[in-house]
Amino acid sequence: MEQAHVSLAASSIVRICCDRFEEQDWSGRFYTMYREEPASFLNTRELLEGLDGFYNWLGYPQTSMAERNFLEPLEEKASSSLAFGRKKKTRQKGEEIVVGRDEMNKHQGGKATFVVRIQYRQNASWQGQITWAEKNKTVSFRSALELLKLIDSTESSAEENWDRGDEQE
Repeated sequence: MEQAHVSLAASSIVRICCDRFEEQDWSGRFYTMYREEPASFLNTRELLEGLDGFYNWLGYPQTSMAERNFLEPLEEKASSSLAFGRKKKTRQKGEEIVVGRDEMNKHQGGKATFVVRIQYRQNASWQGQITWAEKNKTVSFRSALELLKLIDSTESSAEENWDRGDEQE
């Protein structure tokens, strides 16, 4: 099967490698251009927290709403491997891109591979584009929930979500 090689022109692009789908939940790892090693996730919640932590660290795209927490902060589990963490830490000078486009394109998930470009973090959610690498299909999404539905649809054979007519070649 021909694999899609997606251009990584934007530094905020993330390559998500989904290795397992169990009990309606994904696990795997995601790669960024700023770390040679992947950030692993054991479930969908950890994926979302890891991605949000990465974008907070990167400082782009900027969030349009401040995060509020009425409960005590959750302790980070050592096993979660969230490489970018939950703390509001931004990228330091000298922390530059260390992984090139070709290296990023080498990584594949056991079940599915996605290239995600978050363009905005507005209205307490994310907007951007996702490419299903194995099928070379690109779809825009308007929320984190829609992003997750697109990822889930690859496992449930509900691929019609990927045929909405806003594909980009």
